[in-house]
Amino acid sequence: MNPTPINRMHLRLLSALALALIFAGCTTPEVQFVADKGPRPAPVYCFDSVGHTPGSKPFIMGGTCCCTPTQALMDKYHADGQLQDMQLAALLALYEERGVKLLSDTHKACNNLCQWGPHLVKGGKCMVPPTPATFNFEEVRYGLRHVNTPPKKKK
Repeated sequence: MNPTPINRMHLRLLSALALALIFAGCTTPEVQFVADKGPRPAPVYCFDSVGHTPGSKPFIMGGTCCCTPTQALMDKYHADGQLQDMQLAALLALYEERGVKLLSDTHKACNNLCQWGPHLVKGGKCMVPPTPATFNFEEVRYGLRHVNTPPKKKK
């Protein structure tokens, strides 16, 4: 049974569409993140996805802790001898007064590319933890700054 000319045309269009979908997005980004194999610098900032660093105080108060304020975190601050005269509501109010957007059910997983970005430690207003295995994560966690350089051309 031979296909009719209309069916052949549909078959060609479907084939072209399938090839386009297969090859769409197969390009690699110009600057690809590759973890440095050398020794890591000491972490500078702590945040929710890496855990609180004992002894650090909130970034908004001149410290290095970018963890989302919770009662459990306040208990850790108090156990470390920090913020003895402050309760959770007062710390949350301090972030709100300064326009900092904290991690929440409606504000998450933005890698600090949202309207409040960049991350607080980089001068922005977003305090969502950065996405692991990204330049942003390295910059926030270790206080590093990456400079984009053009890719080397193969000879």
